[in-house]
Amino acid sequence: MDLQTEGIEGTVVTFAGGSLHEAALVVLTAEVAGEWLVVTDRSPFHPVSLSWPDQPGDRGWLICGTNRSRVLDSREGLLNQRTGVLSVGDAARALKRSDPDLTSVVLHVTDAAPTTKAVTLEVDATFRAALSLQHTGVHLAALVLNKVAAGFWSKDPQDPDTLGAPNLDKAAVTRSEISEEASIDHYRLGKSLRKKGFDAAGFLADLPARATEMNEALQGLLGTPAPIHISPTEGPLADRRLWSTRLNGADIAMPCGGTHLTDLAELTEIMVSMDPTEDGFVMRTCSISTASQRD
Repeated sequence: MDLQTEGIEGTVVTFAGGSLHEAALVVLTAEVAGEWLVVTDRSPFHPVSLSWPDQPGDRGWLICGTNRSRVLDSREGLLNQRTGVLSVGDAARALKRSDPDLTSVVLHVTDAAPTTKAVTLEVDATFRAALSLQHTGVHLAALVLNKVAAGFWSKDPQDPDTLGAPNLDKAAVTRSEISEEASIDHYRLGKSLRKKGFDAAGFLADLPARATEMNEALQGLLGTPAPIHISPTEGPLADRRLWSTRLNGADIAMPCGGTHLTDLAELTEIMVSMDPTEDGFVMRTCSISTASQRD
């Protein structure tokens, strides 16, 4: 669906810096299909992405004076800055992201319309923390997957990861689903991958062995705490963001628009399991934190 707007701009977001609260100004309120969509000039909410919807949108509250409304979901919308048209849902997904006139806004899905222009936005910290834990764990699992799969490539990698291993994760992942309990990643090992030199049959021949090797390597990674950064920490939602940390003394980085833990020390265990599918495999990654163990 498309909405005509006047004078609004893309949302400045602060979730990459870990923000959970922001004072903001409401720039648009619309009722669409029985939902209230609220756009503000800035927001701490991480919205579910249109292009790679792996991490669910933040939930929380929109506060107008003494009134607290629930933010039931947060989603990305696309604003055409030249025409003022705001596209949401399927209409936004149909747009070409390369259009220079497009920028992104956070759509706060609320249970009531705001009653004031000046509001406070508050993120559900427990929900955010659970998603951040699983998102950080699956990044490490992806790097270890690349390392374990390295011996199954017969050609030199054209697009290695930041540790120098062939990037199977980037080449083969088709869908990711992050929840509070785990991340489920789907991989397709098709003909194009085999042409690039990957021995899919050999890799799939013993997935339990691959998972065991990965779990041993993951446990070894957690022995060296290191800060985790997402940059930039504040800026337009449409900006490209980079996740980075250090593993065994090596600097690593990868593009990521989600939220994460602040240090590897917060992780105590990452466990993966792998199952075959018709065209590849699915990997389940479950991460446990020091905080959850105390609970």
